[in-house]
Formats: sequence, structure tokens, C-alpha cells
Amino acid sequence: MLRIQQFAKLANVTVRTLHHYDRIGLLSPTLRSANGYRLYRMEDLAQLERILFLRYLGISLREIADLLATGAQLPEQDLAATLARQASVLRQRRDGIDRVLHAIDRASTAMKKNDKPDWSLYQTILEEIHMQETQDWTQKYYSPEAQQAIEERRPLWNPEMQAKVTADWQQMYADVQSAIDRNVEPVSDEGKALAARWMKLVEGFTGGNPAVLEGLNKLYADRANWPSGTVSPEAEKNMPKPELMIFIRAALGKA
Repeated sequence: MLRIQQFAKLANVTVRTLHHYDRIGLLSPTLRSANGYRLYRMEDLAQLERILFLRYLGISLREIADLLATGAQLPEQDLAATLARQASVLRQRRDGIDRVLHAIDRASTAMKKNDKPDWSLYQTILEEIHMQETQDWTQKYYSPEAQQAIEERRPLWNPEMQAKVTADWQQMYADVQSAIDRNVEPVSDEGKALAARWMKLVEGFTGGNPAVLEGLNKLYADRANWPSGTVSPEAEKNMPKPELMIFIRAALGKA
């Protein structure tokens, strides 16, 4: 029997992930010791590996839970679609790495010619690396159609727009928190108006594309499984608290 820290290390996952899987009934420990410690068997590793493989294919935790509960397999057409989607993600990741390597080569060549660094090239390298770090792991939540739509909208984004969007979201969070503190009912006129504003801001990212919205919802629904260290402390401040999401979902009739 393995305690949770040992099992997490063996499976190369976080203890937080195992806690979440236990909480939602996806993978529970075989036993609990008299002291309340979660204890896993080596046989549980096979189940966890299947879960992780399905997650890698972009299948939601709810869908995985249904598959495990029934012992069913993915239909052949669904498996083919998920494999194609993951292949598309990997190709885009490879393209991104190629762009980083190309930028590094250009910087190295420039240094040899000028005998001093061209800082604009280093800025390009950093931008490409940042793009890879912040997007690669999220792409599995988006269909190829959604990924293409996001790429098409990327040129529209600029620092000024980012600053405005950040300010708009911060005001949005403050207004929803105020409604919660005042015990406003989500289904009231005020609650519905806040939800409409929220969705209008979301549309600024999705462009009104249902496929992008679907991927965005999957991304945030799986927040407990985001890779550790992916979100910077500054970015964390700009993300909605769970109680805000609960309020908005209720206002939208999705509670």
C-alpha cells in the first residue's frame, strides 16, 4: 500500500490532483488508515494511467467518469476525433517550438555579425516562449475549429486592448462581489444584468464563436487540474473567485 505522497510521486501527478479525483469519485483510495491517510494499491496506478491518457486526449473528467463507471470504451469515431484533435495540438506545439528556435538562430547570427546583442530579437524569443508556456497546455480544451478561430483573432490583440479588458474584468468582479455581499438573488433583474455583462466580456475573447466558448468552459471547469505554476501570481489576481462563477452560472440558469 502506498500513501498519497508516494502514489503521487510514482504517477508523476500532484497530491492536489489526487485529492480532486477522490472528491469527485473518479479515483478513490483503496483504503484509509486508522489515522485517515489515503492508501493506494499498485493496481490503482493502471486506473490512474487510463484517466491521465483520456485527459491527454482532451476528454472531460465527467465523460471519463461515465466511461469508467460503465466500463465502456470510446466509440471508434469519437476516439478517431480525439486523436486527430490531439495530433493538431501537437503539431501546433511543434510549430511554436520551431518559431522559438528560429528566433534564437536569428539572435545568434545577429550577435556574430554585430558583436552585440539585438534586444529586439531577445524580446521576440521571450514572447514566443511565453506564448508556448501559456497556450500549449490549454489547447487540449479547444477543438481544431476553436484553435483556428483563436489564432485568427490573435492579430487583433494588443497591449492597450489587454489593459482595457483587464480593467473591465476587474470592475466586473467587483460588481458581482458587491451583489453577493448585498445578498442579491442571481435570478433577479440585477443578477441577470450582471450575467449579460459578463457574457459580453467573454465574447470579447470568443468573438461569439460557440466552439471557442465551449473550449473556454472546459478549461475553467478543469481548473483543479491546471499544471502547477502555469498561472503567475499576477494572473491569479485577475481570475474570478469560485463564488463569482457560481453566482453567474445561477444567473444564467446553469446552476
